[in-house]
This record gives sequence, structure tokens and C-alpha cells, in this order.
Amino acid sequence: MKKNYWYLIVGLFIIILVAVFAIGRSPREGQSDVANRETGEGLGNKEVQTQTYLASNTPSVKTGDKIIGNSQATLKIFVYEDYASRYSADLADTLDKVKAESGDKLAIVVRPYITRNSANALRLAQAIDCADEQGKWLEMRALLFSKAKNQQFISDDLVDDIAQLNLDNEVFSACLTNQDKSGTIEQSVAEAGTYGVMGAPTMFIGGEIIIGARPYDDFTDSNGDLISGLKSVVENKLSL
Repeated sequence: MKKNYWYLIVGLFIIILVAVFAIGRSPREGQSDVANRETGEGLGNKEVQTQTYLASNTPSVKTGDKIIGNSQATLKIFVYEDYASRYSADLADTLDKVKAESGDKLAIVVRPYITRNSANALRLAQAIDCADEQGKWLEMRALLFSKAKNQQFISDDLVDDIAQLNLDNEVFSACLTNQDKSGTIEQSVAEAGTYGVMGAPTMFIGGEIIIGARPYDDFTDSNGDLISGLKSVVENKLSL
């Protein structure tokens, strides 16, 4: 009987040790953010938006990329974005501001990313490609992001957007149902996974991966750490 009590005491001691170890291993310094990335959730959270990591693999410019600026620019920002996401829309505004200040030294390469909780993302990414066939992908991107920020309804056939941008309705509609187009987008998203992209928006800048909609200005995070805003990040990379 005493022996059984001894086993019970030892077992309880082991359980307590495991519990203490688990608490000590609770998510810190971005670990919880990585979990959020894996589930496709939490990208609106400020702590997630501020995370920066060294990238083990980074994208490079390829044929068909949509580039804002000169493809030969000194610094290129690769941004994976969701056209149904307000956070991607906010980041687009910040990138436009930084690009205007950096001139020809900076180029922005935009690529779509389809997140698990964004049912419309694939269709809207295809709408960007279809508008590109008529030379208006930038206009379509701006229009979709404007609607995302204002939580405006977007019809399945995007008929209102086609009219607003003066696109050829028949050509655009045929493109929007082209499975080869959607297949190409899905391949691009799969490729993004090889770079460690797990959510949108995600940026690559000079060998670093930045998760979420990094603000323009420097700020202090919830841990009291000073985080460089996108303006400072770009200036530092251009000064190297």
C-alpha cells in the first residue's frame, strides 16, 4: 500500500513539473503570432502587425509580376496582399506614401495571397489580372481596396466595377471565369508558402519578412519596445 502511495506522489510531482514547464514555454516574442499566421487569423492585431524576421528564402522578380515603379530600382518590396482585406488596403496606402518619398530608388512588387478566411480573395485577385489585360490593374486594385476599407459590397460579376473603370464587359467577364487564370494565381500562392508566407499582408524587404500592415511611423509596441515604421525600414535599407 505504501508503495502505491509513493507512485501516486511521484506521479503528481511529474504532472506539476510538466505544468510549470508548459507555463514557462507560453508564447512569447512572436511565437503566438506564428500560431495566428498558421490559422490565418489575427492579422489585424497590433502585435502580429509588428513582427519582423530574417527570411531564409526570398522572392525575386519574375515574368508577369505587377510592379509599381522601376524593375531596376535599388530596393524592391515584395508584398503579398488580399484584395478583400482592410489590412492589405491600409498597407497599400502606406506603401504608396513611402514610394512617393523614395522615388525611383524603390519599387513595389505586388502579388496576391488567398487566405483561408477570405472567400472572395481568389475572385478579386483574378479581377486584378483581368483588368491588367486592359491596362487597368492599378485602377482595379485601388477600387477594390477602397471598397475593402469601407466594407462595401462587391458583386460576384463585378459589374459595377467594370462600368466604373470603363472596361470591356464581355472581355472582362470571360476572363473572370477563366480557370487557367485562377490556376495561375493558386500556383503563385503555393509558391508564396515556400517563402514562409502564411497570411496577408506579408512583405519582404532586403532579406527580412515583415508580417502584417506595418505602420508608416515608428511606434512602441505592447512590450514597450520601439518598432521601426515602414518609412524608417525603407530609409535604413536604402542607406546600406
